[in-house]
Amino acid sequence: MTLLLAKIFVSVFVVLGLSWIAEHVNPRVAGILSGMPLGAVLITFFVGLELGPEFATISSLYAIPSIVSTIAFAMGYFFASRLDLRYSPMWSSLLGLICYITVASGLYRISFDLMLGVGLSFVCLVVFAWAFNSREKNKVQEKPQMTLGRLLFRSGMAAAFVVGITTIADTVGPRWSGLLIGFPMTFLPFLLIIHLTYSAAHVRTIIRNFPLGLVGLLIFLISANQTIPIVGVNFAIAISMGCALTYLTALGLVLNRLKPAPAE
Repeated sequence: MTLLLAKIFVSVFVVLGLSWIAEHVNPRVAGILSGMPLGAVLITFFVGLELGPEFATISSLYAIPSIVSTIAFAMGYFFASRLDLRYSPMWSSLLGLICYITVASGLYRISFDLMLGVGLSFVCLVVFAWAFNSREKNKVQEKPQMTLGRLLFRSGMAAAFVVGITTIADTVGPRWSGLLIGFPMTFLPFLLIIHLTYSAAHVRTIIRNFPLGLVGLLIFLISANQTIPIVGVNFAIAISMGCALTYLTALGLVLNRLKPAPAE
């Protein structure tokens, strides 16, 4: 029961935080943050706690190529959102999940080592970032009131995805457990929140900037895979999160320098 409550609390905090950033800053920043190792931290911690460091080490190895599945999900959601279909959030989510499952099933058949996993993920990240690059920001202008219904909707979706995926991961072995780390357990409900509250254009802005944050996830997973056997799960997560946050800080400084100077 304690683990269940912890999963619910952390996942709710993450999704609500990203939603607040998108509303009060802009979707570009939220898109970058969405790629950070939020779900990976949750699964790595709980899998390590329940199944041990050896299981967590193998899972983190297969989590590295799972980034390719995450990219496939983002692409599916992006293109479906451009079709202007009725119930667009539902169809966009469905196509994204189909893309994710298809790619993850293919990756499951491959025996990965660290170099192959990193190389494949990095190449896909570069291609995705180049192909979807855009300067549009679509800043949210109207701040909707935080009603009880909206709060319950966001919290319920986040908790359901995280609890469901971590429960499955505990029963399917380290390969699938690792590949499920790439499942958009916090990103999908976050996209749905923005899509339903604002527009598909805001969602596409978030997805365009998603690869910048996914580099942080890649850094976290590489570090976790190498440090869990040495220092254990908890310290490895702390070290790996520090590496990812260092990247995020550096990225923020670079983007701030590249921002055009205000006109006088």
